[in-house]
Amino acid sequence: MACCVYFAIVFQLAMKASCFKYLCRLTLKHKKVIVKILLTSLSLGAALTLWAADANAAEVIAIEQTDQAPLFDGRCGNEEWKLATKIELPAQVAVYLMHDRNSLFVCAKGKAEDYTVIDLYIEDAETGHFHNLHASAQLGQRLRTDKEWSETKFWELEDWSGFWVPYAGNEETEEGVRTKFLEGSHREIQVLRKKFVGNSWKMMIEVSGVHHEGQYGAQFIYPDNAVDIDESTWGTFSFSNSKSVRD
Repeated sequence: MACCVYFAIVFQLAMKASCFKYLCRLTLKHKKVIVKILLTSLSLGAALTLWAADANAAEVIAIEQTDQAPLFDGRCGNEEWKLATKIELPAQVAVYLMHDRNSLFVCAKGKAEDYTVIDLYIEDAETGHFHNLHASAQLGQRLRTDKEWSETKFWELEDWSGFWVPYAGNEETEEGVRTKFLEGSHREIQVLRKKFVGNSWKMMIEVSGVHHEGQYGAQFIYPDNAVDIDESTWGTFSFSNSKSVRD
């Protein structure tokens, strides 16, 4: 609201100063006032932008509990997931989360034409290291310690697994034979809770392989402005009404 008031004042002054002759008659004091208002408006606008960027990261998301582990069949729109915590992303993409005493279950759902690749980033509160669990046509993981991410290790999974993008045969193209993968399946990940300590985890979720606005290759991140090298921009996800096997 303050920004709007300041901009309104600046606009009125600018209208009065629309002719060069009037501008020339402005005193130094008036010019300083205009500059001060502009700088204040810009500062308030920047502050509001930073506040909006941090809003999702500061929120604690409660993960719903389940008594029945889901079947990993590439579908999270069925009865098994109906009570899960749901995060809606653009392009009709949604991420579902639920847990039991032993595991976290995550499912990313896209459209019929999407491949729906998921990357789950989790901070290990015990070591401070970041883990990236990846599910596309392959399952893989990588680790960030102090300075950089490691190379992805495919099919060397430690205390987690998932439903990858299924193989769908080959097709002839102008460049030769090309491998096809199944569109429209959903991407599921299960992480054993013994892998990380605590009843709340810092996480970032990235979904890619999505068609959006007539093009393929869109990716979406939750929280909106999260980055994979800064856990302070990630969300805090809380396991409800249960203790992990490591507590």
